[in-house]
Amino acid sequence: MAQFHNSISRRDFMKSVMFGVGGTAAAAGVAYAWGMQDGTSPLSFPGHQNRRGFEYEVFDRTPFEVDEVPETSWKVTAQNTTYMRPNQVVNGIHRPDLRWIYNSRFKNRHDPDVNKFDFAIPYSAWPSNGVQSLAPFWREYYEMYPDMLERDKKYIYDWLPGFRERYFKTTEMRDNFNAQEGYIANKIVSGDSALAPSSITTKPETFDWQGVSTTRAVFESPEKAAENIKWAAYHFGAQYVGIIPVHPEFVWYNHQSATRGFAVGEEIKIQPWWNYGIFVNAPMEWDSMMADPNYGQSNQGYNIVSTIAQQIVGYLKALGYPARWNSPNGGYDLTIPPHGALAGYGSIGRTSNCMSPDVGGNCRPAVVFTSLPMATDKPIDFNLYAFCKRCMICAENCPTQAISYSPEPDRVEYGMKRYATDFAVCNDGWAYGAGPTGCRACVAACPWTRRNTWSHRMMRNILARDSTGLVSNVALWAERNMYPKNMLDDLNPPLFKGVFDPPEYLKTANFISGFTPTPMGVK
Repeated sequence: MAQFHNSISRRDFMKSVMFGVGGTAAAAGVAYAWGMQDGTSPLSFPGHQNRRGFEYEVFDRTPFEVDEVPETSWKVTAQNTTYMRPNQVVNGIHRPDLRWIYNSRFKNRHDPDVNKFDFAIPYSAWPSNGVQSLAPFWREYYEMYPDMLERDKKYIYDWLPGFRERYFKTTEMRDNFNAQEGYIANKIVSGDSALAPSSITTKPETFDWQGVSTTRAVFESPEKAAENIKWAAYHFGAQYVGIIPVHPEFVWYNHQSATRGFAVGEEIKIQPWWNYGIFVNAPMEWDSMMADPNYGQSNQGYNIVSTIAQQIVGYLKALGYPARWNSPNGGYDLTIPPHGALAGYGSIGRTSNCMSPDVGGNCRPAVVFTSLPMATDKPIDFNLYAFCKRCMICAENCPTQAISYSPEPDRVEYGMKRYATDFAVCNDGWAYGAGPTGCRACVAACPWTRRNTWSHRMMRNILARDSTGLVSNVALWAERNMYPKNMLDDLNPPLFKGVFDPPEYLKTANFISGFTPTPMGVK
């Protein structure tokens, strides 16, 4: 070592020092630049990736923006408006009377005692004098929507008797599954719903202004306001945020029960401060959702997005603006899927839900109304209709066959022609299966509802640009042959499978060895 040092001149030594310092400085500069750039990536925020808008960046929506929602999501179609009340028809679309929905038309249909039925049309037989024998409220409904009359007759006389027989024969099977194999999946719901967000109990005139700051923040521009509100929504945990002008045609006309400050049947008046809608989404946990219908549940997604909506309202009110949330746990005054399509989140698919290009049907959304002027987003057309027309995997997979197989949108209701699920039959499937709550088999089966892998990112972008249908055909072949699923009766009693196998952490046998009485008050 001494000989080595002694062989270097002072000049050579200074050169080497300068070179080393310069090289080190250059390397440090490059490392700093790379570090700064990499530090801006949402992936550099472990545990908070989606709170930086990460999922929003999975699919670039800009090339697919359009000025109007494609008619394949819904097409305004003239319908009978004889019995419509003032303000109920807006832009040709009928604001729904919530007393019309299936749970009101077929009350107590899962009760063992048929004498407790309270149906819109008689359960025993269709009366000889037709709709004239019905209560005036239902006569008016079916005269406006004759297609729904035919669908409801088919439901009551063709579907329901056989379903009730199967349902009551399998009660013990469901109980056994829920107490044994499905035990953990059922119990985790108690945790997901332990901290439920608040509900609205007063009318907009009161609630929307309650707690609003007397000092209003004035933003530099609508664009800056939108940028700030989107940042806040991501900060609160949203996966996607879109902003739209409020569309009164998609606000319900009334409620079926006393809720959110409204009496039964009372008109929901469009308030002058309901100018903008903020659409947000929070997906359900992926592994359990893919194991629907018997292992998954919506409560986690419901709770997260309801909390996000409530936080956005709190922020807006602190800025000096009235605001009102519409969320799964906090209640709604509106129909959610059209707001997702209008806000650029996605398009209405075969299931009648809003499907997005990045998370498919894994959508638990909410909408916040406010008066804050914001730049709005455009709808998108990512070729979903052409894909749904070919696919039909959701319809093939549905445990109760509630989803239409029609290549084209085939249901006209509320002044719109669109794809539409038979929600009464769908809801029967919720009761027929086991597990925590609901079904969502169609969500798990959908080829667009896939994790964020490079192969799925590539395929999404190709499918969205596939004008020939050739790539769709290849993708569907791969979906059917490379992603085997449990279908139809596999999901029903007595098998109670998921569309895909449940994750290990939901398999009760992996963790629970047995049960014993709880020593209450001891330990």
